[in-house]
Amino acid sequence: MEFIPLHYLHLDQWIGGVFGIVTGFIVQGEVMMFFVLMFQNLSDRERVVYDLNPFHHMDLSTLPVILLTGWGWGKKRVAVPPYFPQHRITRSMIHLAAPMGNLCFVGVLGSIYMFFPVSILKFVIQINSLIAMANFMIPIPPMALGRAICTYFPELKDRFPAMERTGALLITVLVLLDYWTRAGIWQSVLLPPALFISRFILAG
Repeated sequence: MEFIPLHYLHLDQWIGGVFGIVTGFIVQGEVMMFFVLMFQNLSDRERVVYDLNPFHHMDLSTLPVILLTGWGWGKKRVAVPPYFPQHRITRSMIHLAAPMGNLCFVGVLGSIYMFFPVSILKFVIQINSLIAMANFMIPIPPMALGRAICTYFPELKDRFPAMERTGALLITVLVLLDYWTRAGIWQSVLLPPALFISRFILAG
């Protein structure tokens, strides 16, 4: 399956896959920042400076998962400013904005692909579709949905870092077991919606 980096055979797959993974997590981090800034008064806004350094967005602990599945979690954390609404639903949306950013990115790339149908763009679209679906569907931190759920329990705020480390380890172990046993559980759950999105976009 082209979605899984470990199965890539050709150079264009690796270029598209690596570029898709790096840009996917950069998009996630910057979209979360932009979502928070949307609630700031226009008169108080300063010039937005985008952080495009991949090392600020890529969590190295997710690399084994990315190689075996094509999806993972981002590193970027967004400090919630005083002006941001205190409602838990709104705060949870900060994290869900990350995979939503991947889908918007896929839409933009799909428009480019209509005029320049190169294989590298195809792999970038596929990877970002899969990253989005994984972060929308897996309710374990540090995945976006897991982080969003954690915001509903502010009394556990001090434990969030430990919970994310434990969740990352749990996901990695489950992915390794799934790959070694060839059970294909992750693929059966995440690939169908990701394939639907990518094929829809690529079909124009």
